[in-house]
Amino acid sequence: MEKKYYLRIRGKDIKNPVVLFLHGGCGSPDRAHMLRFQSPLAEKFILVAWDQRGSGLAYDKREAERTVLTKELIVNDAVNVVRWLKRRFSKDKIIIVGHSWGSAIGVWLAQTVPEDICAYVGIGQVVDYARNEQMSYAWTLEEAKRTHDKKSLKTLEEIGYPENGVYAGDNRACQMKQRAVLHKLGGATYANRRPYWQELLFHDAPLVLGEYGLSGTVKYIKGISYSGSSPMAKDDPDFMNTAKRLDVPVYLTLGRHDFNCVHTLAEEWFEQLDAPEKRLIWFENSAHSPQWEESEKWNITFESLFQ
Repeated sequence: MEKKYYLRIRGKDIKNPVVLFLHGGCGSPDRAHMLRFQSPLAEKFILVAWDQRGSGLAYDKREAERTVLTKELIVNDAVNVVRWLKRRFSKDKIIIVGHSWGSAIGVWLAQTVPEDICAYVGIGQVVDYARNEQMSYAWTLEEAKRTHDKKSLKTLEEIGYPENGVYAGDNRACQMKQRAVLHKLGGATYANRRPYWQELLFHDAPLVLGEYGLSGTVKYIKGISYSGSSPMAKDDPDFMNTAKRLDVPVYLTLGRHDFNCVHTLAEEWFEQLDAPEKRLIWFENSAHSPQWEESEKWNITFESLFQ
């Protein structure tokens, strides 16, 4: 049975290098954000956003009822997309950019088909779910104490410390509460610290609606729930042990204030990583998403890597 893939492509010249953006989540396509903030790169690159299986326009109710999303399934899809892009644009290799959850897929892709990849660029790099959750919670708790934020302290004390990265009770609900506090305190988005619901309502929702329309946005919302509750979302990459070497150039572009995917954990992995070439580039006024928070600087930096 053929699988349908949903791609959004923007570029000026088919001779330019192809860049595949792997979105986060699980299940949160960011093509609307990429088209807004990374469009200047379309002058010199072919930009490709892919709605991963079960996400955005790729969400299908019947498939969701019968298909269990796994790491193996999503990596196989990614390989198919990479190889289709190579054929479509007559390229030997393409560039991979992975953000958050997409950075896990990016590393897995680099391990699976290094011969197809020109370089891997990580943003908000995933390394180890359990350690990350513990470190994120600890920072958020200390920051709430430092700023005397009693409301946030109460929320964090109610959900409690995540033992082995897992919260007692409803783990996902507790994690969402922690992320809302994290956002408020600048560990998810550094400059803009509006309440999380305001960020979603006044920033993310207009972008998503503009790109997907109403029916597509309904799929987008359903896909977040479907993908986020799948086994794939719980498959800890444990890159300290499972990705000690990558046979492609690796460039990490990290926000100095990222405590969503904790930047010090990504730095620790990077320091031990063996790769033909590697660079770690810091964005001092960003947290989890420097490609949007400092988009002009990120775009200039990205272009300089491939000149």
